[in-house]
Amino acid sequence: MHSVHVVRSPSARPPLPEDSVRPAIPTAGAAWAVGAVLLAVLLVGLLGAVLTGCGGPSPLLRDEGPPVAPSAPARSGPVYAAGEAGEPLQRPDALPLGDTARLTGLRWKSWGGPTAVAVGGLVGDWCAPQCVRTPYEVTVTLSGLQRQLGFAYYASAGVVAPEVHGAKAAELGRVSLHLPDVE
Repeated sequence: MHSVHVVRSPSARPPLPEDSVRPAIPTAGAAWAVGAVLLAVLLVGLLGAVLTGCGGPSPLLRDEGPPVAPSAPARSGPVYAAGEAGEPLQRPDALPLGDTARLTGLRWKSWGGPTAVAVGGLVGDWCAPQCVRTPYEVTVTLSGLQRQLGFAYYASAGVVAPEVHGAKAAELGRVSLHLPDVE
């Protein structure tokens, strides 16, 4: 049989645990540092793209036609609802709803904006004599501003009357208001 002898040099020391090769396992601190570096690189790249305009306009986009004029600023001024004879009314106590109904005793919560809201009463031929003696309680919202040079009129009304049901309630939900002929 053969035997194998290992000869060590006199200066050689026995291997220590720190001499062995260990696989690199990142610690939580090292993983955080790598994540922070990647985030910084991403942010710098994104900031560079934003500041440089992403390389300019696409060659596929073309600007054709005349320049578009900026829209005119919204006209301001008083806001009205038209009365029975077309007279301009602001915060009226009463307002016609066509030929067969009328809002009465209106108390306005708001006026002059895109909508105007009031509470009051509703009377009409279709509910007489009951609602003529005691008007139905309603909430009315005026909307549909029609602007002219220096003023505007509300063009529609939405009336909510808890005592009115069915087709008449639906009809009162969207009523066109009289608009005077002004230019």
